[in-house]
Amino acid sequence: MITTEIRNSMKQVLAQLNHVGLELNRPHEDVVTLTVCSGARKSISDLMNIFLLSNSVSNNQNKSLDTLLNECKKMDSQFEQIDLSKIVCKEMNSSECEGKYCLDIKNVSDCFVVANKLKTIVLNKLAISESELEN
Repeated sequence: MITTEIRNSMKQVLAQLNHVGLELNRPHEDVVTLTVCSGARKSISDLMNIFLLSNSVSNNQNKSLDTLLNECKKMDSQFEQIDLSKIVCKEMNSSECEGKYCLDIKNVSDCFVVANKLKTIVLNKLAISESELEN
């Protein structure tokens, strides 16, 4: 069931991913990799937490991306297609990641790609479209 909390959280994630995408579309020398890294990482975490919350699993914002992905995989095999191997901080919880980020545009671009794959899966699992959340 999609609650108001889930709907609002998805709206925030979509806005955040849009901001990250706009940042990546700037000339490479102008891209602020901290913005991309932290935005993509937070989106990845938030998307998995939204999926878990929609399945009545308590929300824990301080779990590592690896831990969250394993919990999602236990609930739905479609999460097996998510590959976190290129994400440097995947084993750290959110407080351990704070203040750390990749300077390389390729690395942060990989995180953005993962976030968008997760977005597609979670929207499909929630049976809603991006356009429905824009209203």
